[in-house]
Amino acid sequence: MRMIRGVGFDLDGTLFDHRGSARIGIDGFFRSLGIAPSDEARRSWFTAEEEQFELWRAGSISFREQRRRRLLIVLPPLGAAVPDDPDSLDALFEQYAHAYRDAWRPFDDSATLLRALRRDGYRTGILTNGSHEQQVDKLRVTGLYDLVNVVCTSERIGLAKPDVGAFSALADHMGIPPAECLFVGDHAEHDVAGAESAGMSAVLVDRCGRHAEGIGEAVRAALAPWA
Repeated sequence: MRMIRGVGFDLDGTLFDHRGSARIGIDGFFRSLGIAPSDEARRSWFTAEEEQFELWRAGSISFREQRRRRLLIVLPPLGAAVPDDPDSLDALFEQYAHAYRDAWRPFDDSATLLRALRRDGYRTGILTNGSHEQQVDKLRVTGLYDLVNVVCTSERIGLAKPDVGAFSALADHMGIPPAECLFVGDHAEHDVAGAESAGMSAVLVDRCGRHAEGIGEAVRAALAPWA
């Protein structure tokens, strides 16, 4: 009989409140440049973030280059002067990065859920597309690092979601076959489709919609058939 012995999680948008943290960081960054925060300005930032991050994930540009491009795309239309040399662009992005980091926070139920899963005997792991240093730092700052057994970042394992190999690497690190893993994430393609292609069960969560009050019930419901 099939069992689920491990639960893997995406990080940003699933356990870590990237959108909320970034919104606070963006507003502070914009104000420091004399830009009035607005819904339109924030949308522009998040759109550029998603597009350029995907280019980095695909290996088309470096991690620093995707950051520089975000500044060059977003700031000039908002009336902000942007330096034209890489070092100055990096220094400017660090102003945003500091404001973002100061606002880092997990979702309210993340720690409680991880503790409960560990108490119930499940192994837990993180699979996240991102820089290893930054993603691990997020986990440490928010108090989640010691609540999981395994952390796999795309930079460290050399594979990114939705690549089947990324999910297989997570299962290997957890010491559990993919068929005995449940994966929880907020992206239908990167998280759910990728996990299912690797032979895992998966559940899609929506922190801005039907799971705004928490994801514990959805995770428990997904585990119930094998409990």
